[in-house]
Amino acid sequence: MITKDDLLQEFGEFHEAEGCCFAEYAVATYRLHCSLRLSDDQTVAVVSKDIRNPDFAARILLQAPAGLPRDRPTIFDLPENAHGFTHAMAVPSTYHGFLNQIEDRANLFLCIPIFRCEFSGNESVEEFKWSTHHIVAIDNWHRTREPSITVYFDNPRTGGGTDDAGALVPLRVLLDEIDNLNGVGNGFIEITNYRGEVIEVLSPEEGHYVLIRNRQDEEAMDRAGLVAAVETFTTD
Repeated sequence: MITKDDLLQEFGEFHEAEGCCFAEYAVATYRLHCSLRLSDDQTVAVVSKDIRNPDFAARILLQAPAGLPRDRPTIFDLPENAHGFTHAMAVPSTYHGFLNQIEDRANLFLCIPIFRCEFSGNESVEEFKWSTHHIVAIDNWHRTREPSITVYFDNPRTGGGTDDAGALVPLRVLLDEIDNLNGVGNGFIEITNYRGEVIEVLSPEEGHYVLIRNRQDEEAMDRAGLVAAVETFTTD
């Protein structure tokens, strides 16, 4: 169990309000604003980079469910807020390194405000760490949506592709691969969104694409129409 003495040793000082503890410290060229709610069975924390909004942080902490599981993420709703986040995701201590110098941190959960499309809630430790290092800047509360996208593709022209398991990629990388597929009749892209739904993209000839929904419903599109459909599929 993390105690207030642990926080004093870590931060030097903190203040309390609404049953939560608030502290900050400098890291390299920015400041981390840290908010925590302590209890005997779990500690929940919120961290933001260069953005101080204790009221919003407290709302996340107070909204976090009791009895969070220690082996997987938990997604929960957030009330309407100025940052536009729709949900938060609590991840157990094995998923993050916050306060990793404190020995008794097994019940420390990091609560991240998110757009729902950014995480499925089924991420493994490795998937979560890769995504938060390369795609979703979770401590940036001014970020734009970065949807969770898994891509399985093959492009004989470029030599690019993945194995059957696919790869997590940012939306911008997917859009680049759509351009690379243009006119590659023997190539394909299979896209899985955060809900686990799948669409496929083909390009039988230059400037023409085919979007396949439900493995059978085909629709011919130009690039603009396809990009709009893909963005809706991955973010809604």
